[in-house]
Amino acid sequence: MSSFAKDTADNSQGESWFDSWKQRMKEVETSYEECEVLYEEVRNSECAKKINQLFGELYFTVGVSFTERQLKFKNVDTNDDTFILSSGYKPRPIFSATFADRFIGSSNWGYGWGFEYFDDYAFEQIIRPDDSGSQTQRIDLGTYSSMSVIAVSPNVFYAYGRNDATPQRFLKVGLGGHLLYSSVRGQAYITEDPEDTDCYAVSDRLIRGEAVSASEFQNNCERVAFDDGSFGAGVQFYLQADWRRWQLALSASVFNHRSTDGYRFSTEELALTFSRKIRF
Repeated sequence: MSSFAKDTADNSQGESWFDSWKQRMKEVETSYEECEVLYEEVRNSECAKKINQLFGELYFTVGVSFTERQLKFKNVDTNDDTFILSSGYKPRPIFSATFADRFIGSSNWGYGWGFEYFDDYAFEQIIRPDDSGSQTQRIDLGTYSSMSVIAVSPNVFYAYGRNDATPQRFLKVGLGGHLLYSSVRGQAYITEDPEDTDCYAVSDRLIRGEAVSASEFQNNCERVAFDDGSFGAGVQFYLQADWRRWQLALSASVFNHRSTDGYRFSTEELALTFSRKIRF
């Protein structure tokens, strides 16, 4: 095949893929508009009108997130990490319910609130002795954590592009809060305690690049179990692009949970999400 014919074929395939993607997006948008008709009767009911008068319109947000969560247990007395569990950076389904954003007068400043629920599992421990600087290693030691969280999430934001000629396309920079209840259970080895010299030495060898087996941690480190439900609070910073209720967002969050059995645990989260808001 000549180079001209090959380039033509490659361009044709590229255009074909792009046209197919555009057609799929158009079909999704058309299907959503058809579903709007089914929602109309519910939205116009007296019950829905009363709810909207109090809180505003309700939206369900569904989509997928690429998220890493690190569950950190800290010593209550010293505030030092005792062990860190990681979920890894994986795709996860997301579901939340939010009320319509409210703006302050005609400005770009606004606020909103909603509800969020998620389950998460972590099967890797992060090894990071204090004297190792920023060096870390992940290892599967047969430990785990299982966490369920339900939260009320108020937020404030600034919306770029709200008042221009494209009111359905804008960018939001926001700061959110979380008032949450979490249930966490699992098991882990205390790998970050410098006073446990045997275990700390194994962790340090792993950081230095030596071959270390999981059995060495099992033989030299204290294993603890945890199972607790607690209330807590958190904060979130996010950057979100909105286009006709499609959303692409990058966020960083920290959740602090209640102290238990000499430990205080927190969750750090970094997430990239793609979702769709469905008006109820």
